[in-house]
Order: sequence, then structure tokens, then C-alpha cells
Amino acid sequence: MKKSPLLAAVICVCLLAVLFVGIGASHKDGSEAGEPGLLAEYHGEKVYQSDVEAYSDTARLLAGEDAELPTEQEILTELLQNMVLLEEAQRLGYAATQDEIDAMVEGAKQGYALAEGKALLEEYCEWAGMTMDEYFAKLEAQAPSTIARQKLLNAVGEEFCEENGLTFTKVNPSPELVQAREDYVADLFAQARGEITYYNGAG
Repeated sequence: MKKSPLLAAVICVCLLAVLFVGIGASHKDGSEAGEPGLLAEYHGEKVYQSDVEAYSDTARLLAGEDAELPTEQEILTELLQNMVLLEEAQRLGYAATQDEIDAMVEGAKQGYALAEGKALLEEYCEWAGMTMDEYFAKLEAQAPSTIARQKLLNAVGEEFCEENGLTFTKVNPSPELVQAREDYVADLFAQARGEITYYNGAG
């Protein structure tokens, strides 16, 4: 299935947001350090091999079978970066409003109303073993975290643009702006690495 880049981008955000709901969730009770499948832990939040595989499968579903996908180590790093970024966003007081949460869910529903979006989301839900109602419920539950992270990145981008005489935009940002945000996340992650514990040869 050839996917519209814009539609795929919108749905990608929503699918990966839903995916983050389940990171480590089924393993938190009674888990022990070094248990099979446990890859890393950051401030009590755990990432398992199954989480990395689910992320990879979702990326493959969105990009297509022939697309170049990130390695397992890159996915693990991205999952941990999102944990670190969320914690920093919460520390700085970035929070989602109900209007923003509603808008994110509504955007996903509008995507589902299109034939291409409907096919993609139903394929995902069939693979994930959930109904569409469960999907939208999970999306709404995870929206505050997704929005908080994005608010922090937007603030970083706005500050960078102000300091460098650039125009901040959320759509098609300049390469310089993209790099500035990536550098911020990388620096934040580097500062947190000492508080991340890796298991079973990960990291």
C-alpha cells in the first residue's frame, strides 16, 4: 500500500503514541533485574525486547516492507530518549490541555475517516489485537505525554530560532531547527545515561 506522506506522518505519531502506553507495562509487577527480555531501566520505567520489536513492527507497517528501518539499538535509544524527554518536560511544567488532547484524538479520527487511514489503522489494530475503540482510548491516555514532549521540543525550537534570527515553524522546519532539537535531545540523554541501567548485553 502506497501511503500519503502527510497522512502517514499523522498516523505515525498516533500509532507510536499508542505504542508508548505499553512500554514495560505488562512486566512491572514482580520483575527482577536481569530477567530475560529486559533491556534497560530508567527511574523505574523498563524497556523490554518485546517493546523494541513492537516499535519495529509498527515502523515497518508504516514505512512498508522495503523501507530501511532503524536497528534494535537505535529503537532502544529512542524509547529511552522519550522517557528522559518526558521527565524533563514534566520537570519544566509542560502539560497538555484538554483541548490539545481532544485535538490529537480528533486528528486521528479524521485520518481514520479517510479510506487510506482506515486501512492502515485497521491493519495496525488487527496486528496489535485491539479494537478501534481500544486504540482511540489508548491514544487519549497517552496523548498528555506525547504533547508534553512536543511542547518542550517546540520551546527549544522557538528559543533556537529567536537566538539565530530564524522563523519558527512546526511544519517543514529548517534543517538547522531539526538539528538543534536533535542536539538538545542528545545532550539531555547524555546527561541521563548515568541513571540508565542496561541488561542482557543491551546498551
